[in-house]
Amino acid sequence: MLTATGRMTRHTRARAKATGELMYGIFRHGLDGEEGERTVAALKRLHAPWDISDDAYRYVLACFDLAPMRWCAAYAWRAPTDTERDASHTLYLALAERMGIPDVPPDRREFEAWMEDFERAHFTFTPEAHALWGATRDLLAGRVPGVLGQLAGSAADSLLGDGLRRALGVRRPPAPVRAATHSALRLRAVVGRARGRIRGRHRPAGMPMVQ
Repeated sequence: MLTATGRMTRHTRARAKATGELMYGIFRHGLDGEEGERTVAALKRLHAPWDISDDAYRYVLACFDLAPMRWCAAYAWRAPTDTERDASHTLYLALAERMGIPDVPPDRREFEAWMEDFERAHFTFTPEAHALWGATRDLLAGRVPGVLGQLAGSAADSLLGDGLRRALGVRRPPAPVRAATHSALRLRAVVGRARGRIRGRHRPAGMPMVQ
């Protein structure tokens, strides 16, 4: 579906921006109320023309729910708490209900197990997946200035798990590139912990920082 529309491969930046605006609208306004209803209606409208299986919907929901928590656990200035993980899952359970996505496990640990089972059963190489990663890789590289942009693609490849890398048709980067990428991200986390704060633009005024 994503390659058929061409939006992810030919208009990658615009597609990513549109997705971000929808999701951050949910984060800012919630699912209840006029803004939330408009966002859910927009999501339904965008997906209505396509024959998308319930499993595919559930997996995309899992990517939004669980993947950011995994990233934060590995590379953020602190790992998310169980309360934060549960809050994320509660949000996406509510979104699933409003989107009509059935059978999402109510327990996040069960959802994590379901996601892993789904990946083992369905991850396989396709040209479409390779094209999608190529577009995503170019988008990430374009956000890095100067000569470093040439290295950003390999750095992005280094962050893929083996199963996903094989499904996307991506060669495993050399060991020094993988080590440098992970070390740089972990160093960034250490610096963040040393500062002991979240950037002000990410924390509304008056909101206490969770230690």
